[in-house]
Formats: sequence, C-alpha cells, structure tokens
Amino acid sequence: LSTTPEGEKHVLTASNQTGRAMVLNRPKALNSLTMPMVESIQRNLRDWEGSDLCDLIILKSNSPKAFCAGGDVVQVSREWKSGNQPGAMKFFQNEYQMNHHIATLKKPMVAILNGYTMGGGVGLSVHAPFRVANETTVFAMPETKIGFFPDVGASFFLPRLDGQTGVYLGLTGQMLKGRDLLYAGIATHYVPSERYPMLEQRLLGLGTSDFDAVNAAIEEFVAQPEDSHIDYSLAEVRDAIDTCFQYNTVEAIVQALEETVKAANPTVTTWAQTTLKQLSQMSPSSLKLTLEQLRRGAQLNIQQTFAMELGLAEKRL
Repeated sequence: LSTTPEGEKHVLTASNQTGRAMVLNRPKALNSLTMPMVESIQRNLRDWEGSDLCDLIILKSNSPKAFCAGGDVVQVSREWKSGNQPGAMKFFQNEYQMNHHIATLKKPMVAILNGYTMGGGVGLSVHAPFRVANETTVFAMPETKIGFFPDVGASFFLPRLDGQTGVYLGLTGQMLKGRDLLYAGIATHYVPSERYPMLEQRLLGLGTSDFDAVNAAIEEFVAQPEDSHIDYSLAEVRDAIDTCFQYNTVEAIVQALEETVKAANPTVTTWAQTTLKQLSQMSPSSLKLTLEQLRRGAQLNIQQTFAMELGLAEKRL
C-alpha cells in the first residue's frame, strides 16, 4: 500500500495487475470524509480513468466498524460559523463533484461496504455500478435529525428505490442492515465478510473492464439466504410505506401514519407508531425540505440533482 502523492494518510491506494483499490483509512473518525480525502479520491479517479493500465476500481475501508460514516460535518459547520462560508461550500462542491464522477465513471467501480455506511459514505458508494454489502453493513441517511437534508445525490437515488421506500428512508433516517440493503436496492450484491479478501483478490486480478464479467466475478462469492424465505425487515410494512409516504406534504404523511396505527396487523401498527415517533424527533423544516427535494429529484437527471443540492446546502448552512 502506498499513500497518495501529497502524503495523504487517509486514502491509501493499492494496485494489482490492472486492478486499482482505494482504501479509506481514518478509522478513529469512522472514515468520515475530509476535504483532503475528497481531493485524494478525485485525483485517483481521474488518474485511473485516464490510464490504460487500469481496468477496474475498488473502494473499501480499513476499518471493521465503518466503510464511511459520512462527511466531516463538524469541520464544515465550524468553517461556516467562523465566517469561512466559501471554505464550507467548497467542501460540498468538491464532494458532489466526486459523487458525480463516480456516477459517470466509464470503468467499473466496486464499493465494498462494511459497518457504518451513512450520509457521505452512501454518496461514495451508491452511485457506483457495483455495491457489495455484508452482514455488518449499516445504511442510513440521518440528515433530517441534524436539520440538514439527505444530500450526496440522495435526491437522485432515493426516489428511484422501490415504491416510496426512499422517501421513507430519507425522512425518518431509518437504518437498514446487512441483507436489507440488497432487498431495498441500495446494494447490488450480498457477500459474507469472510469472503471479502477472496472477492477483492478475484476482482483485482480480473484484467477486464467488461461490466458483465465484473458482475459474474462478484456473483461467484454471493450468499443466498439459508432458506428460500426473504428476510427483509421492511417486507411486512412495504405496502404501508407506499400508502403512507405517497403524499406530497409532511402533514398528509403524518395523518396517514396516524390512521395506520389502527391497522389490524400488529406489525404494521407498531411500525406506524415507531415511524411517527421518528418523525417527531426530526427538524420540521428539514422534513418539508427533504420531501420536496425527493419529489423534484424523481424528475431530474444526476447532474441537475447535484446542482439543486448545492443550492440547498448553501441555504441550510
């Protein structure tokens, strides 16, 4: 492993034949993204995309606890409050450019997720064509809790999840774990963590940038559920999610949830009660903004999405 040219310690790189890997290496901060990390990732993406010696890119973490727990929001808001608004906005600008670059990469990129994958960590992975989860992976977009909104391209990917699942996840900050990420469409593959080293070895030595070949190589390592039963934690409430979160105002969603509390199915009743409690703990203005943003994002392309989010970030800070 070698560090990046500027001696950036938090994004390591590795090469093997025509495979390239970036390893997030800021474990004490759960790999939360700093400006130098974003710049380092962007530089590697540019170099490797333009290199004939690179066929495939892997993005992974050195920490068993987290792939990436988000952007370094503490640092960014400190910048903003100290009067360095351009510095704070520059972080979002660079981060969104990196997310957009991942979404439009010509070469296959595989994000290998473990532990916390939240906020900025979702932006780093969800736009890649291949996203591998394991039993430790925890997904969430918890921004409405801190008075922000789900960004990093969430306006593009959340509305495109099945039914109203993305709106539910974006408003409540609900966590999904392990195989749930696959069922929700956030991950493309589920591979148990003990197979990760073999998977990485296989990918790095693959020697092709053919997307079907990459997919087939990952498929060699996937694990099916032990029985044919689908153990999706949202399975029993999927219809209720679509019914309650179909509305265009937060008030109508809350009203629908209050009605659903009277449901005959105790699982659905409990879910509705929990969801109402979750929403009551969020910033009311963030909820309204997020709902509007997700409805608009459903009609936008990826570039328009990031432009919208940049404008919103400036207003929310």
